[in-house]
Amino acid sequence: MQTARELAEGFEKRRAGRVDAGDVRENLAELAAAGVTVGAIKDAAERRAVLATVAAGCGATAFKLAETFSAGMAYGTLYDAAVRLGLAQRAYEIAVERVKTRGFEVTGLPGTQFAVSRMRSSLATMVALLDRQALRAAADGAVGLAEACVAHLYVAPEADSVVSTAFSVISGDSEGTVRLSQIWHDLKAVSAPVSGDLARELVGKNAVGIDPTETPRWL
Repeated sequence: MQTARELAEGFEKRRAGRVDAGDVRENLAELAAAGVTVGAIKDAAERRAVLATVAAGCGATAFKLAETFSAGMAYGTLYDAAVRLGLAQRAYEIAVERVKTRGFEVTGLPGTQFAVSRMRSSLATMVALLDRQALRAAADGAVGLAEACVAHLYVAPEADSVVSTAFSVISGDSEGTVRLSQIWHDLKAVSAPVSGDLARELVGKNAVGIDPTETPRWL
């Protein structure tokens, strides 16, 4: 039986040459046949890992899979963040892979090294924050959702930043640019379960002890 990583590699090859992922039902069917289902994977940490892995092959598929995993807004927010993290990780891998083929003339430049360092540091921070906030998001109700939003408020823009940096690193590489364009499309094609403004409100109200269910917006 194929693993999620092996399937993700197949999804990426299947998508070669196009930006829009199109109909992902075939990908989801293959995942289900391999046992990657909500019934088979019940541990939340394992679900996040699987989503990040699948996102490396096709973000659109991963976002759809995340919808089947979601059990409440807090977990849905964390799973969405996990997909965005997976997309950023794949962008980093592609950038490093492509720039290494251009030799020391490019890899030896401080600008290249600094950009790769920023991406790597950002990814490490995203992983650590998502893992920490996932534990805190197990709390009930508004508290758990606020903790999940803390992670998403950082991961979403940082994932965008990593992909943007990856584009700059491989500037002039047409093949690499096409592959990164797929990732950028997936990042922007799906809205977060909780909008940025609402997430900030929920986190802020939680911090100062206001119950968002008992107060109107922006009060």
